[in-house]
Amino acid sequence: MRILLVSEMIPWLPSHDGFRVSPANLIRNLSDRHEVHLIALSRGGESKEQSEWSREYCRSFAIFLSDNGIRARMRAITGAVDPSLSRFIGAAVAKVRPDVLHLEGGGLAPLLRSASRGLPAMLCIHDSKALRYQEFAGFTAERRKRMRLKLLSVIARHHERRWFRYADRVVVTSPFDAAALSGSVSPDRIASIPYGVDLEYYARRTAPEAGRIVFTGNMSWPPNEDAAEHFARDIMPAIRSRIPGASFWIVGAEPSARVQSLATIAGIHVTGTVADIRPWIWSAAVYASPLRFGLGVKNKILEAMASGAPIVATSRSLSGTPLIDGQHALIADDDAKFAESVVRLLSDPELRNSLSREARRKAEAEYSWDSIASAFEGLYREILARRDPHQRHEPRGSLKDR
Repeated sequence: MRILLVSEMIPWLPSHDGFRVSPANLIRNLSDRHEVHLIALSRGGESKEQSEWSREYCRSFAIFLSDNGIRARMRAITGAVDPSLSRFIGAAVAKVRPDVLHLEGGGLAPLLRSASRGLPAMLCIHDSKALRYQEFAGFTAERRKRMRLKLLSVIARHHERRWFRYADRVVVTSPFDAAALSGSVSPDRIASIPYGVDLEYYARRTAPEAGRIVFTGNMSWPPNEDAAEHFARDIMPAIRSRIPGASFWIVGAEPSARVQSLATIAGIHVTGTVADIRPWIWSAAVYASPLRFGLGVKNKILEAMASGAPIVATSRSLSGTPLIDGQHALIADDDAKFAESVVRLLSDPELRNSLSREARRKAEAEYSWDSIASAFEGLYREILARRDPHQRHEPRGSLKDR
């Protein structure tokens, strides 16, 4: 099968950004069996090594330098297509003549009409931005910011309704996002495929540190920022009252001023960007994920599972990764229960080992990139089979939009 994959970001590994991780792992896994051609958008900032990572796996590879000015921001709001990008993709379609067009990122959806030439097409959006903005608005105290988020949710919903119907399949990572999208796209054309995790890369290689609690992620991202502060100020004191030597390590890039200020609290450490996040996850006697908002599959949970780190998490943290309480993780949604669960794990090595073992087994059974790539292959075949090869392929949409 000849696949033309267009990505809103340059894929590379290792990375913790789902919009880089997912296409990178798909390319790496699919290239053994299929002819993959990649076009990646860039606004600059990638190293040469990162920019070139995909070349090893792709039959052809091109980078499109995106405009990052006012026009680009207006297009992002209105859903308009960059004419030069449309021409660039159209020329690639004519040259490569792919069997399937795979678009990574909802912002690329208008290309389904302007550049796809009626090809069988998959749009992989990861999550519903309309749902994301709605979630963020519900946890924002500042009135002006809350109103802005609600407006962005309305704009994102309009974008979904206007453009997503031109895809043969729209792929999200969780049932929550699939349900949110069903008001904009026919449910039979929505598919839910979770992120995967590199099982070999994250497999534990060092022993955990006694009393260490670890939380990872981009610490400027609102759900992570809120979770780190809430745990440090409202949950950690109860833990340290029972285990004085317990420490909480906030590990991840771009910690906001709000997160950085937590380092002044006894037992709280903020690392900022680290070269390799794996040793920090491996060092966790408990991996804590106290997220209070945000839905979908969390790469941090998959990485902890693959690393064999014993997990205590809220239901929101696991909304896209259904784990069984007491078997794969301890699940706690109020502060007292969360603190009690962490103390319990820190004090019970047998339970830690059991949760670690079972979470790793679940990751192996359900979240390997081999199995995720196979799911995408199945969708490619399905949309190809549904198209009549003897007819000219036209995008699905109403006549008034043509």
